[in-house]
Amino acid sequence: MFKVLISFLTSLLLLSGCASDVATDYNSGVNFAAFNTYQYQENAEVPVSLDGARIKQAVDNELNVRGFSMVEQGADLVVRYDILEGTELRADGPSFGFGIGTGGYNSGYGVGVRTPTRVKEKKFGKLAVELVDPKTNDVVWRSVSQRQLTETMEPADRDVFVQEQVHKMFEEYPAR
Repeated sequence: MFKVLISFLTSLLLLSGCASDVATDYNSGVNFAAFNTYQYQENAEVPVSLDGARIKQAVDNELNVRGFSMVEQGADLVVRYDILEGTELRADGPSFGFGIGTGGYNSGYGVGVRTPTRVKEKKFGKLAVELVDPKTNDVVWRSVSQRQLTETMEPADRDVFVQEQVHKMFEEYPAR
C-alpha cells in the first residue's frame, strides 16, 4: 500500500511539472533564420504603460540574446505585445445546508434551507507577444503566458513576473 501511495504521489509531481507556463504557436513553414531586425508596432500618441515598458524591456533582452537588432523602421519583424484581460469567478466562504424530511412509500415531505455561496470576480491579465512578418502582414510566432498578472502585485514582483514569463515564451522560439 505504501509503495502504491509513493508511486501515485511521484506521478502526480511529474505531471504537475509538465504543465507549461506559456502557450506558443508559430508557422513552421517560415525560415526564422532570415529575421535579423525588429521594431515595435505602437501608436506614438498613446503612452506606453508601466507593464508595457516592462514587456518591451524583457522582449528586447530576449531578442538581443538571439542576435536581433532593434531598428526604427524597415525591420524584418514587427513586435506586438498586449495584456489580455481575463476574469474568473471564485466561490468564497463556507456554505451551509440543512434539511428535514419524512415520508413513506410514494409520499414525502421536507424542508430545506441553504446559505448562498459568495462569489467574487477576480480580474487578471495574461501577457501576449506576437511577431509579424511586415512583408506579408502575417503573424509568424505568438506566445501567451498562462500565469496571471494581477493588479495587487508589487512593482518589483511585476518586474520579475514579466521577465520570467517573456523568457519562458522565447525559450520556445524556433532555432535560427
